[in-house]
Amino acid sequence: MQAGNSIIARPMKTIEPAITLFDEGKFLRILTELPGVAEEKIKIDLENSSTSVTIVAMDHMKQYKKVITIPCEVRFSKKRFSDGVLELILEKNKS
Repeated sequence: MQAGNSIIARPMKTIEPAITLFDEGKFLRILTELPGVAEEKIKIDLENSSTSVTIVAMDHMKQYKKVITIPCEVRFSKKRFSDGVLELILEKNKS
């Protein structure tokens, strides 16, 4: 018996990327390295008045996923992606 030309899909490898979090007074800045991923393949999940950010990105071989707990409530301000580095600027909510 022969399996024919079927392709067996391997599970995608999930990587937790390193992040750097900077507290810049009124703003928080998060840097995450996502090498080999196209910008349109990045999903950022941040609810209004949230204290966590979820970043998911994938290419054809691997998936990056990181949940980042934020020390205060924030809202999305800016996103920049260049040379495999994602930069998020989050504005702290006034309490």
